[in-house]
Amino acid sequence: MKLLTIVVFGAAGFVGRNVVEKLVKEGERVVASDIAEDPFKGKITYQKADVLDRERIFDVVKGGDVVVDLAASPLVSSLEDAVGNMKVNIEGTLNILDAARKWKVNKVIYSSASSVVGNVKYNPVDEEHPCYPKTAYAVAKKACEDYIRVYNETFGLNYLIFRFFNIYGPWQSTKSGALIPNFYQRLRQNQEFQVFGDGSNTRDFTYVGDVADFYYSAIKQDVKNLVVNMGTGQGASIIELIKLASKTLGVEPRIAYKPSRPGEIGNFEADTRRLVKLFGKKPSTSLEDGLKRTFSWLEANAS
Repeated sequence: MKLLTIVVFGAAGFVGRNVVEKLVKEGERVVASDIAEDPFKGKITYQKADVLDRERIFDVVKGGDVVVDLAASPLVSSLEDAVGNMKVNIEGTLNILDAARKWKVNKVIYSSASSVVGNVKYNPVDEEHPCYPKTAYAVAKKACEDYIRVYNETFGLNYLIFRFFNIYGPWQSTKSGALIPNFYQRLRQNQEFQVFGDGSNTRDFTYVGDVADFYYSAIKQDVKNLVVNMGTGQGASIIELIKLASKTLGVEPRIAYKPSRPGEIGNFEADTRRLVKLFGKKPSTSLEDGLKRTFSWLEANAS
């Protein structure tokens, strides 16, 4: 079987680091790319590139068989700079898609977000759920889903879109502002948790090591031209998460209950039937095991 060349954009990011590590471990030929300096210290092929530099993106994609697009401007930046967020998330994605078209890559695997759904009308949430994005970040992600579909219909470019549900794990730092690293930091510093309402609303927390495994499977298998939820299908409430995180670290949490906030989303879990149908499995790392691995990494990499 011909060895594929896999181009990974956003390779210096949280999910990107895990995906690249998985691919390298499996012996794949990887070209990693990001706007940051080489985080892999020359151990693999690394091409520094800004996704808004169209010519540079075309150079990076040339020779690639599969493109993994994990490059993104995060939710937080969309609150402060919607235009900049839009350029990276939409224009940057279009540059990657056009490069993939020109060089006739086999498939583009794109990372979308469950937040494209917006208001939850029923739970668990399947891929056909109506989408009503509530943030500029989610609007951009939904636009990219539509652009990718149109590129398939117009130009025959194959794709797979994974909609992420609350991904966590190693390489997600406390500086990211993400929920689980934030919990870790608050517990370590004996800070108070503010819980709005009774804390019973659930979310679907998915360990990044499982996500990397699915990316590897998606590259190796002929799975294409679909949107697929990337979640466990198992919900955990904020209260359960706080207590489990506290137990993992062996500390007692300080919880302050506050009135419910208007517009708060209720239970939100992934319908994983399509994921299981395509890959024969769903993410299997329990929240308890995932937290242990994540907290061990955070302790080892505390700055």
